[in-house]
Amino acid sequence: MLSVNWILRHPWRVLLVVTVLGLALLPAMIGCFARLTPSGFTATGTESERADRVVKEQFDEPAADLLFLVSGPTSMKHGEVAATGRALARSAADQPGVARVWSYWDTADPALLSRDERKALIGVELTTTGAEAVKTAERIVPGLAGKRGEVAVAAAGPVWSSAEAVRLSREDLRTAELLAAPVVLLILMVTLRSAALALLPMAIGVVSVSATLGVLGALTSVMPVSVFAVNVAAALGFGLSVDYGLLVMMRCREEMAGGTEVGEAVARSVRSAGRAVLFSAATVVACMAALLIFPVPFLRSLATGGIAVVVFSALTTVLIYPVLLRFSLLPASRLDRWLFDRVRRLRPGREFSVRPTKGPAVPGYSRAWAWLGNKATKRPVLVGACATMLLLMCAMPLDRAQFGIADERVLPASTLVRQTAERVRGEFPEAVGTKIPVVLSVADPQSAQVTAGVDRYARQLSEVNGVARVDSSTGSYRDGNLVAPATRAHQAFAGDGVTLLNVRVPTDAQASSSERVLERIRALPAFAPRVVGGATARTVDTKMELSRRLPLAALLAGVSALLVVMSFTGGLLVSVKAVALAVLSLSAGVGCLVPLTGQLEISMLLLMICLALGLSVDYEIFLLARIEEQYRSTGNVRSSIVHGMASTGRLISASSLVVVTTMSALAMSRITSLQMLGAGLALTVLLDATLVRALLVPAAMQLAGRANWWRPAWLLSAPARAASAVAPATQGQAAEHRRTP
Repeated sequence: MLSVNWILRHPWRVLLVVTVLGLALLPAMIGCFARLTPSGFTATGTESERADRVVKEQFDEPAADLLFLVSGPTSMKHGEVAATGRALARSAADQPGVARVWSYWDTADPALLSRDERKALIGVELTTTGAEAVKTAERIVPGLAGKRGEVAVAAAGPVWSSAEAVRLSREDLRTAELLAAPVVLLILMVTLRSAALALLPMAIGVVSVSATLGVLGALTSVMPVSVFAVNVAAALGFGLSVDYGLLVMMRCREEMAGGTEVGEAVARSVRSAGRAVLFSAATVVACMAALLIFPVPFLRSLATGGIAVVVFSALTTVLIYPVLLRFSLLPASRLDRWLFDRVRRLRPGREFSVRPTKGPAVPGYSRAWAWLGNKATKRPVLVGACATMLLLMCAMPLDRAQFGIADERVLPASTLVRQTAERVRGEFPEAVGTKIPVVLSVADPQSAQVTAGVDRYARQLSEVNGVARVDSSTGSYRDGNLVAPATRAHQAFAGDGVTLLNVRVPTDAQASSSERVLERIRALPAFAPRVVGGATARTVDTKMELSRRLPLAALLAGVSALLVVMSFTGGLLVSVKAVALAVLSLSAGVGCLVPLTGQLEISMLLLMICLALGLSVDYEIFLLARIEEQYRSTGNVRSSIVHGMASTGRLISASSLVVVTTMSALAMSRITSLQMLGAGLALTVLLDATLVRALLVPAAMQLAGRANWWRPAWLLSAPARAASAVAPATQGQAAEHRRTP
């Protein structure tokens, strides 16, 4: 990198620019959490979205943003408990930000009263949506929920569930930072054998995550940004920044061990290792960018946050980190000597296994990784086959995977809001059960022809297997029969050029039985153009949209990763191998995750796939950089593989441990979707760093031999280095290193 020397000559200018940019992002960073949205899990532009929009605009269908479960010792129909319920409903209606309130005491609707009559429901519709609705709920609910004499009031509803998710994600972020930071610091101290130098990679992690928070805060003014984007960006940014910083530092210490002056050692390490960092970051960015294809706001916001944090991690490593290294290496070494001297004085007579040296400690080879490399390259077929079999066995549970979309069940079962939501679903199936709205486009909803058509169609819908009841402008139907003639309430189902039929289903909106009912409804011919909406339709449409675009996203992510690796190595086969092994380790990681979770949240799963693919290729680039460097100077494939593994073994071990630590902290979140993401990435990285990187890669490269760096003639003019660049320097030098280590 031509700019490294300039950076080292003008460190204060670099720090000044960084300070100015930090101050510019500071206003957006402050209060970032308050502007994040907890929704956006369903696809946009679908049939269900169009149907729900018509229902919201034309029909007086209440949106139960908040639900209050009122429980008492006696019947809710009369007495003191009834008076308390009425007063509670009036108090809710008087709150700012409330559009309307309905309850059993106002409507006498039996669906709002439990079978034992000791529990009743109050529904609240808010005037706002998204983050503003969450703020309104946080202001209203504490004053309404709780004990009121003999009456207990508990809150539920999608907005209150979202508010609880926001609160838990904030707390979990702080907990993850407190848990991960000391462990990461310990890993760095052991790897670098320096207490002071271990702080430098963590410093760039803090800078990268802070800058990303500022970008996310600024993006909230132009697009919805998920509240979970902060947790994901913090875990990913901290892990990648530490990995990149560790790579550059270990290379710098190797240069210094050879007698190179500090400034020149820093410049050389950034030119060599920094190139690997940029290609690695490009791979992760390319994989994350594939998520932008999906029309799901949640995924797009996470992809944007992920791309931002990866870019900042790479830029801080190649722009800010050289300045920190240049002025910290020697003082850190002196500080380490002082610390160890202090420890020896405090514990006289004790021998310490780690002693400071006059200069920075040399990382050196990893004997364990060199041994693994020798064994894998000695019997590549046996080792490769065994490792592949183990990974395929891990991937076998994939055929039993079930997929869903986030709702209040992302919250832990111990939270009051989830317990209340489950009680409401069980006690009030008619009030909060699954409802599938069917919207028909008609010329005149009141005409005799349309009325006859609605009557006939409603009877047919009520005969569909799994349908409990159908409500329409002509009355209510069950099993093909009219069970309730049209009333004034039924007349509200006729709109302006459209008419509405509400299909009631007794099962949960995301249950497979509800999805089968939806399929039957959509398969049933209607007498007019029709769109179907509701929670079940949103879930099914989101799955279909994701499935439809998944091949294109996978193709773009795979091809992008392939091109980046090929640009880095100049070889076609080694690049294809890198992507193929990444897919294999990813399949094994997801397969291990299936038995641990009852249901895979589909949006988080896609995010995990893209991140895992990027991280796997990330480690491949670290390893290939040293293997290729050795092969160019020797021409011996096996010795180059062993040398590369021995040189990067400690780096890959430490880097994977850092990522596993940060993702394990994310897996300790109380939000189940974040648990799934953290556990899945930790498992995938663990498998990739052991079975794939330590066994499969050397075995596959040994079998391929010189073909690793082959590419067809038509690619020789590509921007990547020519294939000859990875050939031995001279034939004599190649012959000299023919011997197997």
